[in-house]
Amino acid sequence: MKIRAKISLIKSSASIKQAMCVIQEQPHKAPDAPSGIVLVVDHRKKLLGIATDGDIRRSLLAGASMEDRVSKIMNRRPITFHKDLTPDEILSKTITEINNRKIGNKRLDTIITVDDEGRPYDVFCFFELWKRSEVKTRVVSIIGLGYVGLTLGLMLAEAGFQVVGVDRNRELVRELNRGQLRVHEQGLDDLLRRHLKKKFFVKHNFKNNDSDIYIVCVGTPINRKGKADYGHLQDALHYLTGVLKKGDLVTLRSTVSVGTCRKIVIPFLERKTGLRAGEDFYVSFAPERTAEGRALGELRELPQVIGGLNKPSFDLTAKLFNNITSSIVSVENLESAELVKLLNNSYRDLTFAFANEVALICDGLHLNSKKVIQAANYGYDRSAIPYPSPGVGGYCLPKDSYLLVDSARKGKVRARLPRLSRQINEQMIEYVCGKVNDFVNQHNLQKSRVKIFVIGMAFKGEPETRDTRGSTAVSIASRLAKTYPKLYAFDPVMNRKAIRDLGFRYASLQQGIKGADCVLILNNHKSYRDIPVRLFSSLMHKPAFLFDAWYILGELVAESIPDISYRGM
Repeated sequence: MKIRAKISLIKSSASIKQAMCVIQEQPHKAPDAPSGIVLVVDHRKKLLGIATDGDIRRSLLAGASMEDRVSKIMNRRPITFHKDLTPDEILSKTITEINNRKIGNKRLDTIITVDDEGRPYDVFCFFELWKRSEVKTRVVSIIGLGYVGLTLGLMLAEAGFQVVGVDRNRELVRELNRGQLRVHEQGLDDLLRRHLKKKFFVKHNFKNNDSDIYIVCVGTPINRKGKADYGHLQDALHYLTGVLKKGDLVTLRSTVSVGTCRKIVIPFLERKTGLRAGEDFYVSFAPERTAEGRALGELRELPQVIGGLNKPSFDLTAKLFNNITSSIVSVENLESAELVKLLNNSYRDLTFAFANEVALICDGLHLNSKKVIQAANYGYDRSAIPYPSPGVGGYCLPKDSYLLVDSARKGKVRARLPRLSRQINEQMIEYVCGKVNDFVNQHNLQKSRVKIFVIGMAFKGEPETRDTRGSTAVSIASRLAKTYPKLYAFDPVMNRKAIRDLGFRYASLQQGIKGADCVLILNNHKSYRDIPVRLFSSLMHKPAFLFDAWYILGELVAESIPDISYRGM
């Protein structure tokens, strides 16, 4: 029984005067509760009826005594609903009940819910019920304004919500408030300009924050043991404890190990706030599954998986996301939703690992892996082998396999494939570096004088991004730079400063290719198809090594370049 129902209880033997005293004390004991009503119960606390301050006034005017029992004036047929019904269900049943009882234009100001035994559980006003049902009346806070939080926040603003984006990085907050973006996402700058300080507000703390929905989008990197580092998550939860109130929704979107919501998030919030999850506030997990470069489109098109602590938690979260996507996938609990994200990314990591192992096999057999995979896939619908890559990068894929292994360990299962896929994909970094070293040693080049030019520093080129988190290109360039001091880098989406901030010397395409002994194309940006082959043939030092991981330039074209060894994965 919630406190606002408890403070309204009165026994059927109590007097009208005692009922008036209960009503008078209500605003002091529970300011957020509806006032002016008592719930009349029997000795087992089963609801018998209700009496309002209006009922009391009318009875006294009709000649009743203050000492008369309140049960004489109570309404013996109050409209009640079971406590497990959702706000939508209560609204629907309220309309039906009003029509059945022919109440007409009379307002139903107070809603009462009861448990299985008919005992009062909660009492709230009709406006609160409507607000719970109409999700767009709620203010949404996005905690963490990285790639995931920023794209979701602006999409919700576009859908009509008032959104408050919160990030502890003050410089990031200042940049966003000036309309400057750190992430590269087509269409995102337009959304920011359209909604900034109108529907989308950016802050570095929760001061004066009156939100109703909190979506946690902070990063969860892994530590050396392959387990999630929840430092950012714990900071976000600490902030939440200062603002969380009854009726609020907390949705996690950060990638976590299975069981994190139930065993870490909920106990922490309950302990610090005194509120009960599933009753006083709602909890759900809704994994982010968009691809960088396509996030805005995929937020609309991809099904949104939702796992709720209970049905009201799921329903409220589904209402929120239904404003940006029409496809909702319900899973039975929080843990299932947590696992969905790990499965999606670990499966992709595994398929990429298979392709990379094929590349290693082909290399040993002196075969062209791309041509072999093309032949295996052609017209054979049961096969969709991806092309090899110089490792698998990005923020999520390199860590989610480890989180899946950690989750399996909690169930006393030793997951082998996710761990093996990581080993294979991480091995490709050394494989690429080894090809450079083999060329240098084969031609007896002086390492201190070898010029290496790396093209493509973002973790992927298609769809384009300037995100270098987990970029295997950065890892390859960093390893080579320790041996070859004359290393330069270029990326079509990153400017000179961004390259320098990574610790590398910048060169334009022409500057980098000129006099280079080794050129490495390490992501698959479509602009590389337009690089004139004559640049390589006329500007590179001879003999030269051209490593084109995806064979973007085309093997037949590259073979026509004299004195250049052309290789791919």
